[in-house]
Amino acid sequence: MTDAVPDTSYPLARALGARLVGRSLVTLAILVALATLVGAVAGAGWVPAGVVAVVGVVLVAAWAWWLLTRARALSLTTEGYAVRLLTGVGVTAAPWSRVGEATAASPGGERCLVLTLTDGRTTRLPMSALDADADVVASDVLQRLRDAHTTDDPTPGDPVDGTPGDGPT
Repeated sequence: MTDAVPDTSYPLARALGARLVGRSLVTLAILVALATLVGAVAGAGWVPAGVVAVVGVVLVAAWAWWLLTRARALSLTTEGYAVRLLTGVGVTAAPWSRVGEATAASPGGERCLVLTLTDGRTTRLPMSALDADADVVASDVLQRLRDAHTTDDPTPGDPVDGTPGDGPT
């Protein structure tokens, strides 16, 4: 009998998190510029831009803290997997019972783990997007997939002790 593997999750790669924070800062700069224009046209001066800047910096700081310390890009449970914060990966969540196979691939030289579902759809997990060793992630996924597709119940008619003819008659 196989012991249940505890749930695991893998964080977002720091470089990818930093890039997302950078995009947020660019968005904030655009919002501050728009608030400055609104303040100038409405005669409110710098107040709208100041409010947007202060609130925006607080929000971006909280977003950065969460992305770099708490965010999980891949969660694996005994029931299935879920991919978050990554776009273009295909199917973002599925139970292990619907996963037909897991294979390694390198499209464009980027190391990926491809999960193919029984209906033909796929999930492509770029290993560079995870802050974890690619071999550890692949091993974890394969173990869970193996556990999900292995039953501990003997098939009726199978020999009980491995000797032919000892099964139920």
